Amino acid sequence: MARCPFASQVPISGGAGPYTGGPFRIVHHTTEGSTARSAFETYRQARVDPHFTVDHEGIYQHIDTAVAARTLRNNRGVPPETNLLSAIQIEVVGFAHLPKRAATLENIARLCRWIEATHAVALHWPNGLPKPARDGRDPGGHSRDPLVWSAESGHYGHCHVPENIHWDPGYAEDEVHFIMNGPGGAALQALRAQRRRASIAEPTQRQLRRARSTMPGTERRLSIRLAWTARPGPA
Repeated sequence: MARCPFASQVPISGGAGPYTGGPFRIVHHTTEGSTARSAFETYRQARVDPHFTVDHEGIYQHIDTAVAARTLRNNRGVPPETNLLSAIQIEVVGFAHLPKRAATLENIARLCRWIEATHAVALHWPNGLPKPARDGRDPGGHSRDPLVWSAESGHYGHCHVPENIHWDPGYAEDEVHFIMNGPGGAALQALRAQRRRASIAEPTQRQLRRARSTMPGTERRLSIRLAWTARPGPA
């Protein structure tokens, strides 16, 4: 059993069964929505639960990390394996083409330190760093090397996974640096200073609600998100 002691336990539709191999790796996604609550409803309807969802308010665990999640595309019977290859998956509330909130990044970094310590995940990006959006869209040039994916522990974006076409999480360089060196302390100060120099403002909740995903194949998620955002009460 591997449950994060500081995460809220929010089971939804369950995991994808046992892993078929290793080593462990962390996969970063974006929900392409503005709230954790709307993401939970998407998981429930589409049965695509990650292990964790992270926003500016907290960390929510849906699946024990001892079993697989099912957020990645996988071509059955065609190597390499994706979800079942010891991939611990994090959905970050937000959009790949927008900056991530500092409080959200704090929670991501804290969670990553726990996953790395619990599952011996290497502190590097084997297929290269994620690429931020270019003019609000997919910048291209992502490495999805299947040999690297199959063999190396570390951090991967959805943009680095073979058989997949999404380009999230779209982390900027300062966001990657903070995630790998945070939470808090000098890393947080460096993030804030870099954002001031670059005149980068965090998106407001209103801007997030009005944002539209530039990710291919997210039409169904968008319709669920828009319907659920207007509903009161917890998911």
